[in-house]
Amino acid sequence: MVGRDGRWVAVMVMAGALALDESALAQEIERLEPVVVTATRIEESLERIGASVSVIGEEEIEARQYRSVAEALRSIPGLDVQRSGSPGRLTTVRIRGAGAQQIQVLIDGIRVKSATSGDFDFADLTTDDIERIEVVRGPQSTLYGADAIGGVINIITKKGTGRPSGFAQVEVGNFDTFRERAGVSGAVGRWDFSLGVSRLDFGGQFPNDEHSNTTVNGRVGFALPNRGQLSLIGRFTDAHRGIPFRTVFPDFDRNREQDDTTFLLSGQWRQPWTPWYEHQLTLSTFGSELIFRDPPDPGEAGPGFDSEIDVRRREVDWLHHFHLGKLDTVTVGLELREEEGTIRDAFSRSITTRAAWLQNELRLFDRFFLTAGVRHDDNSAFGEETTFRAAVSYLLKKTGTRLKGSFAEGFRAPTLNELFFPGFGNPDLRPEQSESWDAGIEQRFWQNRVRLGATYFRNTFKDLIQVVLVDPATFLFAPVNVARARTQGVEVEGSIEPVDRLLLQVAYTHTDTEDLATGKPLRRFAPNKWSLAASYEPLTGLVLTTQALIVSSQFESEALGRNPGYTRVDAGVIYRLPWRGGALRDLEVSARVENLFDEEYEEVKGFPALGTHYVFGLRGTF
Repeated sequence: MVGRDGRWVAVMVMAGALALDESALAQEIERLEPVVVTATRIEESLERIGASVSVIGEEEIEARQYRSVAEALRSIPGLDVQRSGSPGRLTTVRIRGAGAQQIQVLIDGIRVKSATSGDFDFADLTTDDIERIEVVRGPQSTLYGADAIGGVINIITKKGTGRPSGFAQVEVGNFDTFRERAGVSGAVGRWDFSLGVSRLDFGGQFPNDEHSNTTVNGRVGFALPNRGQLSLIGRFTDAHRGIPFRTVFPDFDRNREQDDTTFLLSGQWRQPWTPWYEHQLTLSTFGSELIFRDPPDPGEAGPGFDSEIDVRRREVDWLHHFHLGKLDTVTVGLELREEEGTIRDAFSRSITTRAAWLQNELRLFDRFFLTAGVRHDDNSAFGEETTFRAAVSYLLKKTGTRLKGSFAEGFRAPTLNELFFPGFGNPDLRPEQSESWDAGIEQRFWQNRVRLGATYFRNTFKDLIQVVLVDPATFLFAPVNVARARTQGVEVEGSIEPVDRLLLQVAYTHTDTEDLATGKPLRRFAPNKWSLAASYEPLTGLVLTTQALIVSSQFESEALGRNPGYTRVDAGVIYRLPWRGGALRDLEVSARVENLFDEEYEEVKGFPALGTHYVFGLRGTF
């Protein structure tokens, strides 16, 4: 096996050889590539980034009528999205064989994961006021510190532009589904704004399976001289859900419930001072409160059970970008973060993290792009960590070809529960470690109407934290650094636009995982996953969409065996009516059907997924 140094030397030799090739004369690319910020912490064209990045834009979100971020993520190669039953149930996302605790989740660059459990529940994250979703696959600890082993998901909200306008929308469907939304956005003078509110009610498919969600979001900006910008961003969610299952077996509990409240508030100051220097200062706070109640059922003795978990996070993030023309950009980042977790009647602890990182982006001949960085974290609970990352992208514009590759280190910090929970926590835990690399090729044909891409990835993990029996005499379990694992696979994606307004897309992921201690696959990673999608606008204002998700069987556990595979098909239609009147600019009617053929399946074994679910909507823009 090639070691870390050998892989790095090989990448550099290949990159140097590509940079010396003079035969690829540049041609203008007819369609602009998306500009992304998550992969380098500075706005950069997607084609210049060596990492594997996918972008879900606002147009796709609206055309496919995604109500939640989790639904939008299902089509991304390398991602596994799993919901424990009906909408509103626990929903996790994993990337390239990395677990939910090893994925960093951001809203406008702000961390929103739980400091106690270490993961993020996507169940209540709606698509309200979202401009785009950026997904970076592969370790990103150099930019984002702990918990970015598998990658980063960054949800970026809208900035108000143009003449002020507003909208109102209502949707109804089976399973007693009701959704109402309203919002305003625009720009006036130096000010810009985007504000919205939504409410979702879902009756459920079983007793005590209901779910409700109220989300309020807002973004206000002020333009400063010399292209500076002040922004204030806020998001608040209040959700309630019944929890019908007593266990993973179909035994309904009629009064178990959970309330979740989250809030995010951040202020950002971005200021270019000179043509060669700019900075970005972000102050943010995030909080969540989870209240669980399980009163005794009729006829049961005992007081029942309830709990309350509170998480608070405060961050200061200061970026400094130094530009050497178009040739080079050096970024220095400084971070200070304090996280506090409280479980009622159990513990209340806090952790402080200080970090500094350096990144260099080199651009040669408008075709060779090299990004390399190093980061040092100092954590008050487990000590210090240093990580490194490098990525290369090379364009052969004459043939429409792009080569890319990266190598990176990553780590996952122990959670507050793993460190401090009474009778369970282990304060001597070390961070989980990873080394990963990937290499890929992308090819375009027919004036970019055909796009193909393939990427191979490999990850190795050590010091993985697992719960083991540490004292048979007292039957004491505790988390320890004992496990090792590896994952590898291939991501293939393609799209074709055979005629104007018709887009066909396909994505395939093969993921091979192994627990190196047991020789078994890692839990809940499907070896094969297909996503097929089509969108067509046969008439102006009429948009038809369909999407199929094909997932193979996957290992669940020794006791439960394998979870069977499934095929789910969704379809939707939106029609913009030609009628206008008064202040009404546009009026749209829509319909969406999820699980069109009523497939019986379980994304998490023991928790039946929803059957055929149809929703009809009406939206007016003013």
